[in-house]
Amino acid sequence: MMRLLSSISLRISLIFTFFTALILLMMSIVIHQLVMHHFEKQDRALLEGKVALIENILQQIPQNQPLLIQQLNDALVGHHGLMVQIERPIGTPLLATVAASIPDHPTRYGKLSPLTEWQINQKDYRGIIVKHSQTESSESNRIVVGIETTDHSHFLDEFRQQLLMIGGVATMSLMILGWLAARRGLRPAQSMALVAEGISAQHLTGRLDENHAPTELKPLATAFNSMLDRLEDAVGRLSDFSSDLAHELRTPINTLMTQTQVCLSKPRDIPTYQDVLFSNLEEYERLARMIADMLFLAKADHGLSLPHLQKVDLRQEVIALFEFYDALAADKGMKLNLSGSAVMQGDQLMLRRALSNLIANAIRYGKGQGNISIHLNEQEESTVITIQNEAEPLSSEQVSRLFDRFYRTDTSRQRTEEGSGLGLAITKSIVQAHGGQIEAFSDQDSVMFKIGFERQK
Repeated sequence: MMRLLSSISLRISLIFTFFTALILLMMSIVIHQLVMHHFEKQDRALLEGKVALIENILQQIPQNQPLLIQQLNDALVGHHGLMVQIERPIGTPLLATVAASIPDHPTRYGKLSPLTEWQINQKDYRGIIVKHSQTESSESNRIVVGIETTDHSHFLDEFRQQLLMIGGVATMSLMILGWLAARRGLRPAQSMALVAEGISAQHLTGRLDENHAPTELKPLATAFNSMLDRLEDAVGRLSDFSSDLAHELRTPINTLMTQTQVCLSKPRDIPTYQDVLFSNLEEYERLARMIADMLFLAKADHGLSLPHLQKVDLRQEVIALFEFYDALAADKGMKLNLSGSAVMQGDQLMLRRALSNLIANAIRYGKGQGNISIHLNEQEESTVITIQNEAEPLSSEQVSRLFDRFYRTDTSRQRTEEGSGLGLAITKSIVQAHGGQIEAFSDQDSVMFKIGFERQK
């Protein structure tokens, strides 16, 4: 039962049926009232006409009672269901078509005189009771004119039953039609579900048809396709990352295995063993750095915490890093330049690591005899850091992937430097943890990294 009520088609049809039944009920009440008003209007016109006729006869024949009765009988003949009682004066019957007495309902006669209903011998009547006198000194007369409404009541009862029956059939029919219409209207959702069922990690190319989607479902289709685009890109990057990770780990492990096998192939002297051990130690250290970087990035994926927030003088941090990298830059004939100053709130060790990665990257891939320039700009609402070095131009695709893990601009992906290919990815994670953004740009002569941090209020 709960599963049936969870159907959108059934819910729509039930809501549609409820409002339809409500409208039909209101229409039935209005129609019923209009029919009753129509009968009442007809009865009033007939009764007022008879009252006027009787009053006219009473005025024309005020004294001759036998002639008066004969005139009244002649005037009222041929009207089925009509009853008349005339008391002249009140309390003295002059003419009565029904033997039973009619209860007194004092009524003021006029154009808007209300109708009175009563029952005699299990028959329903509706009529007008009039009291008047011909002159101020004469005695008052009482005229009661009524018409039998039993047929009217039977007709209205049958009419109500027919309205209820027609309304019930119409409501059930509309509920079924509404359910069918809702199912047909939701058919595009079923098509979307079929497309979604065909999507898997191995097949992410399927997309929903946004052009032919209903207006109500078009935002859902657009959001779903955007989600698939992001998912396909993420899966592609994950696949590349897995391939790169296997390659990066295989190289030092193969080196370790080869050196160890060669060393053990025959007896060696102690200095030879020491050289092999020192060489293996370098590879172990590189593996340890790579694993530490991967653990740092894994932690960054779940949100880096900044436990040691403090004011960081970025100029002093860059000067300290220049002193550390000065010898390495001098080996390639590079000059390190710093301009501007800035202070921001952040984690000093993380910010130093991010700047260190960028400077090391600039030295590693920059042109020999070139310049590496760092500019610090503390603005009113943000702090901007730009790092620019002379280097070979990069394509737009290479620029867009600079921050991918293990990505190198060398398509052969051979390890020609000591870097692990994780430095820029770590830098991006640190910048984002501080609420900033980092972008890369390339022109014909240089590559520039731009970091922007919003200033804390």
